[in-house]
Amino acid sequence: MTPLSILLLLNLCLIPISSGDPVCSLEDQPLKNWKQAIEPGPEDRWLTIPWHTSLHEGLKKAGEEGQPLLLWLMNGHPLGCT
Repeated sequence: MTPLSILLLLNLCLIPISSGDPVCSLEDQPLKNWKQAIEPGPEDRWLTIPWHTSLHEGLKKAGEEGQPLLLWLMNGHPLGCT
């Protein structure tokens, strides 16, 4: 299970402070519905890309496969914390 799917599962099962009843439980939903809610859909295909954190590794792999390379650069903290 990926961290994203774990967070989604925890978010779906939060217990509201105002009442003691959980918003949902595993018994209330068929496994098929949970699987559809947690697994990435077609719009999340970028999650299946084997990303490289090293420029050297990415250049090497792109050269071997004859594929283009996307170089994503950011300035600052990745979580927006400054």
